[in-house]
Amino acid sequence: MVQPATTNENIEMYLKYVYLLTRDSKEAARTGELAKHLGVSPASVTEMLQKLARMDLLNHTKYQGARLTPKGRRIAVNILQRHCVMEWFLAKTLKVPRGRFHDEACQMEHALSTDTARRLRALTDQPDTCPSCYDLKQLHCKYLISK
Repeated sequence: MVQPATTNENIEMYLKYVYLLTRDSKEAARTGELAKHLGVSPASVTEMLQKLARMDLLNHTKYQGARLTPKGRRIAVNILQRHCVMEWFLAKTLKVPRGRFHDEACQMEHALSTDTARRLRALTDQPDTCPSCYDLKQLHCKYLISK
């Protein structure tokens, strides 16, 4: 698991995982699930969720979880789109092995501009469904690796 290095990266990682955990569910993202995916303690998650709520990026209710606000959702979708395009570029164009492309994309997604992501996407055969095709269990786009 790649740990975020800066405050902005940390915020982006939290928003991305809240989005992924709530995208296909009516349930809020739970502290324990976020802690598991981010490799931090539940107390750290609670502290960050409170901070993100003050920034109007999500709504957090103690013991019930978190849901993104429209502003938080826009940021989360943007970071996930950048992640997906980096995964596609690394896996399909550069032939980076399966065991590495997710972690490397996770590091690069924070530095990649939206414009550069669009340009990289033009070089790949990434489906138009990204990022809705991102599989949280597999940690990559479900179309990226054929079963």
